[in-house]
Amino acid sequence: MRGLFAVETGKLGILKLPVPEPGPYQALLKTEACSICNSTDTKLLKGQFFGGTWPLLLGHEDVGRVVKLGEGVQNYQLGDLVLRGTLQDEHVPYPGGRSCWGGFAEYNLVTDVWARDGLAVSPTTHPQQVVPASIPPIEATALITLKENLSFVRRCDVAGRMVAVVGTGPVGQAMALFARQLGARYVAVFGRQEKWRPRFDAVGADVYVVGDAWPRSVREIVHSGGFDRGLEAVGSREALAECVRLVGARGQACVYGVAPSDEPHDAELRQQPNVIEPAVLEGEVHDEMLALVARGDIRLAEWVDVVLPLDEYARAFELVWSKQVSKVALTLA
Repeated sequence: MRGLFAVETGKLGILKLPVPEPGPYQALLKTEACSICNSTDTKLLKGQFFGGTWPLLLGHEDVGRVVKLGEGVQNYQLGDLVLRGTLQDEHVPYPGGRSCWGGFAEYNLVTDVWARDGLAVSPTTHPQQVVPASIPPIEATALITLKENLSFVRRCDVAGRMVAVVGTGPVGQAMALFARQLGARYVAVFGRQEKWRPRFDAVGADVYVVGDAWPRSVREIVHSGGFDRGLEAVGSREALAECVRLVGARGQACVYGVAPSDEPHDAELRQQPNVIEPAVLEGEVHDEMLALVARGDIRLAEWVDVVLPLDEYARAFELVWSKQVSKVALTLA
């Protein structure tokens, strides 16, 4: 089978690897689609996460169809569409090869933790969950980012509070949406480009701020003590510093993004008592998210901008890096 790898720093390539054999509590998936994670996949490609050797198998926003079952599997069935199939380093047949996390391979594996005793993963938060047949596979890839952010924003306790979101990518968009849906009193989004204003209007932000062009409402909030919550949606030193500035001494800066190893979050800021890192447990909001989709409160098609075949990976990543679009999915079926 084929997989999309970072073959060296800054260079992508498709390499061959064997189709994995499922263990007794595993199911084999034929990958249907995998979206590019704008932050993590890019940082992995640049060698800014998990420093080590190449090649590195990419992808974690994937969905696949069950095509083979281990003998102990009870909770997946042939034909099920399942999120977040993965492969391990042992599945990469190249010296020094690694997997982070294998979503861009044509086949990967999911584990039935509900049937397997003693696995160190809570079944209630397990991310490898079944997607209803009514959801198209391409759209299903969007569930991963959305569920992560619903879990995160809920833990940030935003109801009735003034919330600042720093970042304009898919994560920032999801944070603004869920802050509004979970009852935030005021949602301000801070970005760098005017082009994203219509998107944040659509997800319900009260104001979109470009650079330091603060409107009067934002100036009044900051000068009166700051936002109640600042949500760091980028994974950068600069974004965290902006969050801390916006919340002042009385609010909380909530960190979601993971900064690159060559420019980590400022250690002094991370140690401040009002800088927290809420847990992200997407599995626990799976049913809630599916209900939002079923009611039409979330339209998954709006969260995938471009769909390309795996062979067009170079164009796909360029669209992400040039910020022409927010989210690109690659098809592998």
